[in-house]
Amino acid sequence: MAATRTRRRRLLAVECLAVAACLMSCKAKEAPPAPPPTVAPPSVAPAATLPPTTTTTLPPPIWRSVRWGMTKPEVIAALPGEAQQLASPVEFAQGTGASDVAIPAYELEGVKFRVLFGFEAERLSRIHLSAGKADVDTCALIEKAMTEKHGVPAQRESTGTSLRGQQLSWKLADQTIVLACAGKPALGFQSVTVDYVTPGAEPVVATR
Repeated sequence: MAATRTRRRRLLAVECLAVAACLMSCKAKEAPPAPPPTVAPPSVAPAATLPPTTTTTLPPPIWRSVRWGMTKPEVIAALPGEAQQLASPVEFAQGTGASDVAIPAYELEGVKFRVLFGFEAERLSRIHLSAGKADVDTCALIEKAMTEKHGVPAQRESTGTSLRGQQLSWKLADQTIVLACAGKPALGFQSVTVDYVTPGAEPVVATR
């Protein structure tokens, strides 16, 4: 009886060893678990290189929205509905040139003026205003308005012989403004013009 028990214990021990050996063998044969997938870091796109910003600074307007050096189409576009191309050139006052770009009627200090735009080498170089119906007070009225805006005129001189008058000049950094007045008050005739010209240049004033 005791021998039988001993044999059973030995058989059980052998079976346990066999099972353990089998488990060890199976574990040895199992493939190792695959490593987790490697996630590539997000690529950073290189910063876009923008061209340098260039700022074009335009000179200030000389008269309203026009600037020296504009072409005829540019002047007309800068004053839509006002400046226009004339069918034929019109002379400046006192025979000092002509132009075919004009504003037929422009009001300054309550006085109606015709505005002619003069061009040299196809570029704006002169703006000429001539009063349609001036009287003895028109010159003083325009002088007062110009003085309030630009200060005391730099130059004042008498002009004319048969039609005596005066010429006043404001010399600014970017332009010269000339107010010319002449006439015979006794006859009810008065001429008043305002010229804007490039720095250092002055329109020719005819003497009569």
